[in-house]
Amino acid sequence: MLAALRHQARRWIWIESLALFCLAGAAVFWTSLAFDWLVEPPAWVRAVIGIVAISGGLALLAGKLVARLAVPLDDASIALLAERRHPDFRDSLSTAVELSTSPRADIDGELLDRTIDEAAAVAERIDAGTLFRGRRLVGLAAAGLAAAASIGCLAVARPEITDLWQRRMVWLGDDPWPRRVKLSIEGFPDGERLAARGGDLEVVVKAAAEGELPAVVDLRSRGSAGWRTDRMGMRGGAAGAGQTYGHLLKGLTEDMRLEVRGGDARLTNLRVRVVDSPVVESLRIRSTPPAYLGAGVRDVPASRIVQVPRGSMVEIECRSSKPLAEASVTAVVDGREERIAALQSAAGAAPPPQSISARVEAVEGEKTLVVRLTDTDGLVNREPISFVLAAVADEPPRVAVRLHAISTAVTPQATLPVEGTISDDHGLAAAAVRIRVVEGGESVQPISRLQAAATTLELPPDQPDRVPLAPLGLEPGKKLELLVTAEDGCMLDAGPNIGSSDTWTVDVVTPEALQAMLEAREIILRRRFESVIADLTQVRDRLASGQVSPVRPPPTDPESADRSGATTADAEQPSEVRKAEGAGDEPRSEDGEADQAERLAEAASRAAGESAEIAGAFRLIRDELDNNLLLTDELERRLLRQIAEPLAGVATRDLPGLAAACRNRSPAAALVARADDVLARMRAILDTMMELESFNEVVERLRGMIRTQEEIRGETIRRQKQRAREALERP
Repeated sequence: MLAALRHQARRWIWIESLALFCLAGAAVFWTSLAFDWLVEPPAWVRAVIGIVAISGGLALLAGKLVARLAVPLDDASIALLAERRHPDFRDSLSTAVELSTSPRADIDGELLDRTIDEAAAVAERIDAGTLFRGRRLVGLAAAGLAAAASIGCLAVARPEITDLWQRRMVWLGDDPWPRRVKLSIEGFPDGERLAARGGDLEVVVKAAAEGELPAVVDLRSRGSAGWRTDRMGMRGGAAGAGQTYGHLLKGLTEDMRLEVRGGDARLTNLRVRVVDSPVVESLRIRSTPPAYLGAGVRDVPASRIVQVPRGSMVEIECRSSKPLAEASVTAVVDGREERIAALQSAAGAAPPPQSISARVEAVEGEKTLVVRLTDTDGLVNREPISFVLAAVADEPPRVAVRLHAISTAVTPQATLPVEGTISDDHGLAAAAVRIRVVEGGESVQPISRLQAAATTLELPPDQPDRVPLAPLGLEPGKKLELLVTAEDGCMLDAGPNIGSSDTWTVDVVTPEALQAMLEAREIILRRRFESVIADLTQVRDRLASGQVSPVRPPPTDPESADRSGATTADAEQPSEVRKAEGAGDEPRSEDGEADQAERLAEAASRAAGESAEIAGAFRLIRDELDNNLLLTDELERRLLRQIAEPLAGVATRDLPGLAAACRNRSPAAALVARADDVLARMRAILDTMMELESFNEVVERLRGMIRTQEEIRGETIRRQKQRAREALERP
């Protein structure tokens, strides 16, 4: 019985150990199969799983089989096992085994025999199989066989699965598992893609399925902050059995690992490597203007809008921060693109180029130049370099000139002074004064003071360009049209650009007619000056009489002076009469006196301005006489030294001094005395004007006598010719 039990125990150990090993092996198989199908880990992960599985299987066999078989099963141990399962032995079996294997002298032999017999009698009734939990062993063995059978059934039914598992888990191959859904990602050759630092990267995945497409596709990304999952959005509609998904990774700053999951498909071991994109280190722009502008290469500062003269040739050199595989310079005009330069480096070229050059011939209008760079990593500059190349047209010369001291009439012997500025944006080629006789010919007189290629011609008032009319042989009664023209050196299109001044129209008159016109102007100026003196006198008298009365502002012209009633007769009224007229006014207080002093200051300031303008008008009369060759020493002495210069002195010294004294709150008596001094000087100048008018009247009578004499002489000559004809006609 003991031998049968020993054999049964060893068989139990074998069956139990092998069943557990089968269960563990099946668990490892199915677990690794499911894990590998779901995740498809890299080879090193599968290798670790295999090592762990083999180590666990060996440990299981060592602990459950080898170690247990190595333990000796002696009779005493078997006897104890039997007694625990069958109490009927009542320790007889273990006692018989122990005493029979080591008999003692002090033990009764009869008693030992009886114990052995008792144990043998019980042993005859015992089945060795009942000493073990056979049902548990059978269940464990059945489970082990079922586990092993499941693997066998899979191998028979789907041998390709077990074969693929073997290639992946045993031989660590990279063959993918067959999926219902198939995922493919764009732009990740060998599972890696480069991205520009700071830029955005769009991940596009295409899904295809035999049945229903996945409703959700997730993109998992891992950076320094750990894993992150984003839902990928659909791109367009489903096309057949496929659908495109996309997601934008924004502002990449570090390398990332990616995984894509959709349905039962997985894309793993994807990597995004972030590198710097190419940028422009330097942009050099040089232009060569047209030949008439002096040509020569000029550096142009790089800016958003680059302006160059029209017709210029422009060269561009753009240098990148990284070696280039491709580069292009494109011109955009009216929405149309035209490539003007391209760079394509050969694969493996050493070293790759880092700059691109382009040339634009004869710039016309505006065009946008766009520079695109692609480095050897396949990255494009984040924002293409663009700037506007604008052609600046050659503007016509600007002619800002006028005739100095020339009114609407001139004499045939006059000289026309032209003053002002003639300028051009690049350079003047010629300038001239054009004189056209209405219903007659035209004369062009070049301005000789123009220097070659000068951009500006200054004709100051003290050094004007003088155009004589005497060579034209003009007669009184003609009408002239004058203008100043200038042209530049432009050689484009139709030729030079021409600019012109305003057109002046003047009448050619006799010297007597021009003098009469100027004398009439003098009379108007004298009356205007009389009005200035009358207004200032009126304010002075109000201050002297100590009475308040509103002061009428001075008229600006003789007509307004006539309307206001400030006539010469009013100015010449005695102060006693004006005081009598204001006798009914109320006496002034100190505040009223200060107010009247302020009114006198305002009147003095107005008189100063009017006097300065009148002085300038007399100077213009003098200059106009000079320009028409009618100025004599007597006229210059009267107009300039007796009227214009003294009047300018009063306007710049006396009247401003009187206004300053009034504002400084000087005593009324002192202000009245000072006003009297100023008025005395002004009346002296007025007397000179009136003398000049008397002189002009004498001159006019002399002119009348000369005209009468000329008429008599002409009549005499006419009668002499008539008598001569009559004498010749007599028989």
